[in-house]
Amino acid sequence: MRFRSLAALALLVAAGPYATAATPDEVKAQVASRLQQQLPSLPAQDYAAGSAALDETLRAGIEENAGASATLVEAGRKLWTAKFRDGRSLANCFPNGGRRVAANYPQYDTRLKRVVTLEMAINQCRKSHGEPLFDVDGEPMATVTAYARSLSNGQKMAVRVPTAAQAHFEVGRRMYFTRMGQRNFACASCHIQGAGKRYHERVLSPAIGQATHWPEVRGGAPVTLQARIRECLETMGAAPFAAGSDELNDLEYFLAYLSNGLPLTANVWRPK
Repeated sequence: MRFRSLAALALLVAAGPYATAATPDEVKAQVASRLQQQLPSLPAQDYAAGSAALDETLRAGIEENAGASATLVEAGRKLWTAKFRDGRSLANCFPNGGRRVAANYPQYDTRLKRVVTLEMAINQCRKSHGEPLFDVDGEPMATVTAYARSLSNGQKMAVRVPTAAQAHFEVGRRMYFTRMGQRNFACASCHIQGAGKRYHERVLSPAIGQATHWPEVRGGAPVTLQARIRECLETMGAAPFAAGSDELNDLEYFLAYLSNGLPLTANVWRPK
């Protein structure tokens, strides 16, 4: 089934069990149940592959371009290990030099009372060592996170939502199901109610698994999850939230929690 207009696809969004607040585990179970009904033949572990789990052509493209991220990851490694003026580096700011760390982000910072993404943690490190911050939505940040996330390849997503952070998870959940923009469209329209269907020539990925493979590599350039969300908001006719904003951080927090238990595979190739 193909949708030729965003407005038509938006009509699929229904409040259902998502209209009331629930614990993160309950929300994840509700989303998983809905996706199982939507995609009964797709094993839950295959959600980590995103649209590639449902698109043979895309899978073939990924296999053909398996080495597409090598240059990008090496550039990110140089940024990760580059010495600051005080002799330290980004690698010194994270346990094990950053290995097996990215699968735990975003995290809730009890001191800041905010959700902190991996990109924010990188900038916190740079700030604490007197270095200029990277633009959260810029290529240097996406490049260094391409390497940082590659250090967790194969690790299962393990994002925690403590009691103090449940309000932020709830904000992310509500945003995912809220119709926005001129087209009265919601993220859930495509990625829950429409998961597995096609919008134009693209297969719509399920919400669970969407946080596992970032950055994506398009034309050799890295694209972060938040950059992709901003693109989607523009498609919906909504003014995108600023990169690194609390709104996008909470939305990423929600998506990352939904992907808990699935393996992280950074820097997956995608067509331009």
